[in-house]
Amino acid sequence: MLNEEYRPCNRQIHIKLPDEELQMIRDRMEQIGVKNMSAYMRKMAIDGYYVKVDFTELLELLRIMSIDSNNINQIAKAVNTTGWADENIIADMKAEHEEVLKKAKKYFDKFLEIM
Repeated sequence: MLNEEYRPCNRQIHIKLPDEELQMIRDRMEQIGVKNMSAYMRKMAIDGYYVKVDFTELLELLRIMSIDSNNINQIAKAVNTTGWADENIIADMKAEHEEVLKKAKKYFDKFLEIM
């Protein structure tokens, strides 16, 4: 709903709620981070649910992957410059790369469970 093209809303519906239910709706909106009640109510009325995905782990994964890529580039540059590479450094880099791949698989497996 957030990334959809804007469509003008020119129709209204009205509902009556007790104060407790209105507060429950506002609490739920706050819980999932939605500020626009009209958008929230439309989404709930049409789909019946609102999915909020936390991308914190994905951002951390991207950060780790960036570090991993930089390490690989530095090794490649050193090998191209000197013509040789330290086997211990390459083994360490390979082990770190395997950890990054494990984290990526774990994250995407978790993401696919949501879908």
